[in-house]
Amino acid sequence: MGFLFALSFAVFHLSQIIFFVIGCLASFALFCLLFPHLFTRQQKFYPKRVITAFESRMFTRLKDTFPHHHILAQVAFSALITHDQMNMRSKFNRKVTDFVVMDLEYNVVAIVELDDPSHFGKEKEDAERDAMLIAAGYTVVRYTEIPSIRQLQRDLR
Repeated sequence: MGFLFALSFAVFHLSQIIFFVIGCLASFALFCLLFPHLFTRQQKFYPKRVITAFESRMFTRLKDTFPHHHILAQVAFSALITHDQMNMRSKFNRKVTDFVVMDLEYNVVAIVELDDPSHFGKEKEDAERDAMLIAAGYTVVRYTEIPSIRQLQRDLR
């Protein structure tokens, strides 16, 4: 008789534990459904300037110098070059050039890079970037300050 009492107590106790666990899981599921924002990582998207103030001055200078050309800012390398091998594409797929000058037929005349102080110490990286573009047949011109209209006309003709 003591054995049956102990067995019935254990079964009763086990059913209470199972009921409790199921109740907790159901409560947690309901909580997740009612408050999903508490369990997801909030990503805040916000705008940023496409070009810096320094680059804005260069953009204006390029537009003034070449009024009959199209000037594009912040152009992805992947829009300018490609490669047959996927592993080579990874070398340029996240790179961006400062400006692309195009003629009225949308042919690239030159790629213009404006090196602000953030480029100091990155001369090797810049040379590698230039080499990729030059190998694709583009003219690349780098400036550390805003050139004059005459200088631009000389360099991009």
